[in-house]
Order: sequence, then C-alpha cells, then structure tokens
Amino acid sequence: MLRDAKPADWRSSGALFAVGLRQNGAAMFGVRDGTNRASSKMRASLISLCSVFVTAQTQEYVDLSREVGDALGTLGLDVREEGGVLTVDGNRVALNLVSRAHPTPADLSQLMEAAPARLPAVIVADRISEPGRQELRRGGWGWLDRRGHVRIWTPGVRIESALSIEGAPRQRGRNPWTVVGLEVVLAALVNPDEPVTARRVARRIGRSVSATHELIDRLVNVGLIGPSTHLPLLPELFWEAAARWPDDGWLPLPVDVSELAGTITSDNLVRVDERAATLAGARIPAAGDLPARCYVTSPGALRRARRLVDRDQPTRCWVRRSPVVWLPENTDWPPDDEHPWRVAHPLVCALRLAADPARGREIVDGWGIVPGADN
Repeated sequence: MLRDAKPADWRSSGALFAVGLRQNGAAMFGVRDGTNRASSKMRASLISLCSVFVTAQTQEYVDLSREVGDALGTLGLDVREEGGVLTVDGNRVALNLVSRAHPTPADLSQLMEAAPARLPAVIVADRISEPGRQELRRGGWGWLDRRGHVRIWTPGVRIESALSIEGAPRQRGRNPWTVVGLEVVLAALVNPDEPVTARRVARRIGRSVSATHELIDRLVNVGLIGPSTHLPLLPELFWEAAARWPDDGWLPLPVDVSELAGTITSDNLVRVDERAATLAGARIPAAGDLPARCYVTSPGALRRARRLVDRDQPTRCWVRRSPVVWLPENTDWPPDDEHPWRVAHPLVCALRLAADPARGREIVDGWGIVPGADN
C-alpha cells in the first residue's frame, strides 16, 4: 500500500463542491468559494464537474462512499468512514464518485473526457465490462463493479482486486463463454429484438435444446439475458463477448487468399478481416492493403493450411480455426467465381476487431454496428 499523499480539506458550497488531494504541497483539484474570483476556464471545468460527479455531503455520496469502503474492508484493509470520507489503512481519502448502472466503454471514455484533466475518480456500477475497465485504467480512474471487483487508484491508496462476495453462488462449471455459449451470444446479437429462448436459438445454431438451455441459463445468471423478458442486455452483451472472443493462434501464410482458396477448398474459408468489415460499412483506411484474415471451419482444412506456413517468407494471409461452429455470414456478399470464399456477418467482424483494445475498439465505436449502443 502506498502512502504518498496527504488529504486536503473539502467543503461544500451551494451546488459546487471541492474534493482535493495534496501531493508535494500542491492541490490536485480545488474549488474557490464565492468570495474569490475564478477564471473562466475554472468555471467551465466546474460546470463539467458538477454534471459528472455525485455531489459531496449528499446522502447519495455518503452511501456510495460507504459501499466502496465496505468492498475494501472485505480485502482485510482497515477502513473507516465519516461523512463520506474514507480512511484506508491510515490514509484519509475523499473520492470523486460517479454512479452508473451498466456503462459501456464509450460511456466511460466520454465521462473521463468531461471530467477535469488529471482528476481521478471511481465509477460505482452494477457491471463494468473488461473493455470498460481497460478504458478506466488508461485514464487512471478506479471502479467498484458490484459483481465483485474493485480498483482504487488515488495518491495514498492504490489497489486493484477481485472481491469475495459472501453468499455468492459457486461458479465452477458455470462459465458461459464456451463455444456453445459464444454461439448463443452471436445469435442474440444478430437478432437483438428476439427473445433468447432455448428452442428458438437451438434451431438456429444447430445445437441440442438442452445444451442451449444450459448456456442461456448461465448468461441469465451473470445478468446478460433478462430472466423474465429473455432479451439480451445491450450493448453490454457485445462488449463482454468481445473481451472473451478468441483471437490468438493465427497462422501466417506466404500465399494470398485466392491461392489459399484453391488449396484447401473455399467452402472452408470465411473472411473476418478489415476488408470484410468495410463491406458492411466500417470505415477503415487502406483496409484492402492489409493481409487477409480468414477463419477455417474444418480441422482437415486447417491441417492443409498449416503445411503452407513458411515464417521466412512475407505474410500475405492469416488463418486460424473458427472459434465457433455456427458462424453467421454476410448474405449481401455471397461467394462468386472471383471471390469464392464466404464473408462473415458484420457482428463477427466487429467482435474480432473489438478484441484489439487499441485500434479495433475505436473502429467498432465509429462503425455503429453494436446493437443497443447510442450511435
């Protein structure tokens, strides 16, 4: 535990409030009261601040602060609370708190942009996906994910840890992110307005009703499908799936996709690359200049492709085994004589792109393909 800061006093003044931490004698953030003159830049920051953070000394702020304190207490830390201000292992910490239900990565990015520069805060939410957590880490912010994870990253207290929730059901054997689980998720994303029921989905993905029902039940248990409505929670379902979408094990091939199609049978090739995404409206500069990326849908075809690997030659195409058996396609671009391979459904391309937290997620956000997102 780091102890590198001393807390400054914080006061409430009308609709404005101040929560400051001093580091090396300099205030990280402060609000002048009505007797002083603030610059126009400070006033603009205050307007932005008050629209983002929960106002200090309100009951909502105190309740959220106590919730964070209780979470830290389960980790064995000495936590005390007074008026919403926490003392953690002797370090007095006044947190800047934001309350949200199910923020998406885009929501969190906008929140951090709206907040004053270099002002860390803590998001308290029912659910924060792994891509959302990555956004917060990049911004130096913390969170309390009520499903059982906490990160506090302020001067004096720096901790990130899973939480042991008393009374929570054991999760062994309840992982929803199996091959069948990903197929259920794909079916829900492709048809976001349809109820996710076992018979309907099993018929679509070619699985047994019992296996499909089991995976739907697991997704219900983690809050991604409504137990009564049977509708997917969007856009959270997409981002949770993107964080777990398999994207490793790509094989570099020294042949282009046309030559590959003649070697392993084009029926076994499904393009999922940037070019495939642009066919469905994604804006990706120079997508056609990148090596093709294809899923291979049969083990035999993948074995034949593996024989072509020559790491001493330039890569002209990438292949890997498809992470799912049921792989929806872009029906607007069926195979033809010039392009005999299949093209993956836009949401499959989006999931693969979003697995890249750097460039891919930005492309997907700009694409507007994620169901339920504010585009």
